[in-house]
Amino acid sequence: MMDNSEVNTRSGLAMQRFFNDPDDIVDETVAGFVKAHGDLVCKDPMNPRVVLSRFAPQEGRVGIVTGGGSGHEPAFIGYAGRNMVDAVAVGELFSSPTAQAFADAIRAADGGAGVAVLYGNYAGDNMNVKMARDMVAEDGIEVALVVANDDVCSAPPSERAKRRGVAGEIFMWKIGGARAALGGDLAQVQAAAQKAIDACRSVGVGLGPCTLPAVGHPNFQIAAGTMEVGIGHHGEPGARVEPLKRADDIADDMLRIVLEDQDLKAGTEVAVLVSGLGATPVNELYVLFDRIETGLEGAGLKVHCALVGNYFTSLEMVGATLTVMALDDELKELLDVECASPGMSRSGAPVQPIAATSAPRPRRSGAAKAGATIERAPEAESDPRLDVHAASGIVTDLASVIVANKAYLSEIDGLIGDGDHGINMAKGFGRAAERIAGQNLTLDEALSVLSDVLMTEIGGSMGPLYGFMFGNMARAIEGRQAIDAEGFGVMLRAGLQGVRSTGAAELGDKTLVDCLVPAISAYEATCPDGFENALMAMAQAAEEGRDSTIDMVARLGRASRLGERSRGVLDAGATSCALILTKLADSVATRLSRT
Repeated sequence: MMDNSEVNTRSGLAMQRFFNDPDDIVDETVAGFVKAHGDLVCKDPMNPRVVLSRFAPQEGRVGIVTGGGSGHEPAFIGYAGRNMVDAVAVGELFSSPTAQAFADAIRAADGGAGVAVLYGNYAGDNMNVKMARDMVAEDGIEVALVVANDDVCSAPPSERAKRRGVAGEIFMWKIGGARAALGGDLAQVQAAAQKAIDACRSVGVGLGPCTLPAVGHPNFQIAAGTMEVGIGHHGEPGARVEPLKRADDIADDMLRIVLEDQDLKAGTEVAVLVSGLGATPVNELYVLFDRIETGLEGAGLKVHCALVGNYFTSLEMVGATLTVMALDDELKELLDVECASPGMSRSGAPVQPIAATSAPRPRRSGAAKAGATIERAPEAESDPRLDVHAASGIVTDLASVIVANKAYLSEIDGLIGDGDHGINMAKGFGRAAERIAGQNLTLDEALSVLSDVLMTEIGGSMGPLYGFMFGNMARAIEGRQAIDAEGFGVMLRAGLQGVRSTGAAELGDKTLVDCLVPAISAYEATCPDGFENALMAMAQAAEEGRDSTIDMVARLGRASRLGERSRGVLDAGATSCALILTKLADSVATRLSRT
């Protein structure tokens, strides 16, 4: 177990924070949360990473599900309750929940009328929610999706589908939950939630960074006397950095950004949310709102509802977000429906439950399954060859190199992302190594363990991407006694197929594909020169592919919203992929034998 002094010594900074082991902070947060709010929520008995409303499911009522990374409390778990969210999937700090957590949340919220999943527009969430939808289809649960994209600065109006979901999600959950509480069917709930997020515009301003406990130092910097306009909830860089202004000037700028994107007519009623990012004194939020309300009034708009406080935070980041939702009669009615949750409660006319709260329907737990048929490696026919039954140590070697580079990978990720890549990768690979230790496993069995851990326990986008990659590798060599150079090539191609079945990345997008594809191509081109030479070529091409991402502009994932600001930095996924492939080459080479 790592204590605070170890983290502080490693980082060189004193972390004045309350935690035990950084790897346990999410589970301990959930444990304390459900104890503190036991009148409103409880933990799912089948999955400790799912928090449930005590008022759900109701037979015949549409279920409401959301989920996201931890560190944003009260979001996401704080919005489970009466007439709000029914089940929340919980992710690691700043990282999407797993597909398994989303699937279990959907199953727990199911009252027989379908489930609406309302979530933020992030690569990992999109990937894992859609896998979860496929997983629960076998249970006959109809799922409708609404993706929040209210962050104005993360993409231009012409590309709104690429925008991040931020604090506007709170209004989306409120409106969707109210429509479900009033008896709306699945299509009506989906439409109401979609209307809510379409009516929202948000912007964030950061004044100071935050620190992931497992990293031990801020994953980005905001220089003294400056501020970052358009900052993301994970610390993603904003639209611009400029000198720090007076509060009134900041409020005016934030309001201008959201109103210029909405073009609201005079007389429109609006709901306003001003949220702190974790370390901003609440009195300063009221200073901002005072000016914002004056600006809204000056624009001919009327504030129907104002929420000011810590509603959607980012650990201890200093800063604030502004969300403005334009109201029509329907949204106004649904906003005023009474609700009770740890994060937000509103008084109003009581809503008669559709049915009594019932126990969740019988459900089974099933992990995401591989899709398309994959090529199977032939039995080894030439030397040298790798004995599949004596090669599980290869996976242990892969885990060792990832764990050793945990801080490095997180540091790279923090430059244009949220800084959690190394943390989550190390946790997943480390857990897999622990489960393999002492067991007499074949290589395919060990790869399957690694795949399962990444898929069911890690989440984010890398969990499923690497999970499918290693899962396909395992399937390609399952049942084989040994593989030669040809069989190893089949295994590599199967891994690439797994990555491509999950993500949409192509060469040049600044992702792990920019490492994986050239590495496999180099291996196959060099295979006629021998197994060992092909492995060396793969390792060299992997490193060259990693380095090629420095000059690329990201076209997928969180970094894609930064445009040119993503240039000049290694891609974290490509970097971890290069570590994996170079270690794989070395580990396999040391185990080759001749008959």
